[in-house]
Amino acid sequence: MKVNYPWALLLAAGLLAGPAAAQTTSPAPPADPVPGLIRQREQLIREYEAASAQRNALLANKPSKKDLQEVIDVLKGIIRKDTEIVQALKESSLRRTAGIVAEKQQAQQQATVAQTDQVSTRQRFYDLENQIQNLQLREQQREKKLREALAAAQEAEAARTTPELLAAGLAVLCAGLLWVIFRQRQRAAPAARRRK
Repeated sequence: MKVNYPWALLLAAGLLAGPAAAQTTSPAPPADPVPGLIRQREQLIREYEAASAQRNALLANKPSKKDLQEVIDVLKGIIRKDTEIVQALKESSLRRTAGIVAEKQQAQQQATVAQTDQVSTRQRFYDLENQIQNLQLREQQREKKLREALAAAQEAEAARTTPELLAAGLAVLCAGLLWVIFRQRQRAAPAARRRK
């Protein structure tokens, strides 16, 4: 009578192979006890096979009560070891699940922070665009006022230039008349002295 639990081995192998490929970014988990437990189970199976192969010559090559008890004890050990393997697999699965949940929460938090940063950056960009538009509008208004002031200054200069030119012309005319009068007096003065 040979009892074997291949489903437990397949389950253990499947659970060990799957998470090993998936855990590339998470920190190293504590040492997994499952491989050691599987090796212990394999040793128990070898002991079971050795115990079940024992025959007693006195009982016509049938196992004795002691041999059967040894087989039962080894089978109980295999069942206990299977229970330990299942428990270790559950704990390992819980650790992986907790790690995945923590990673998911961290990813969600990072996504939320990134989205908040994106919204903040977009708002800051719009604010800067508005400031640029306001500055451009102010610059245009300042240039318009400057052009109007220059035009007014040119008009004032033109308006001031005409009277100044007229005043300058009159001043030159007056100076010329004064010079003529002065010359006339100088000529008239010797003639008047001669008359006296």
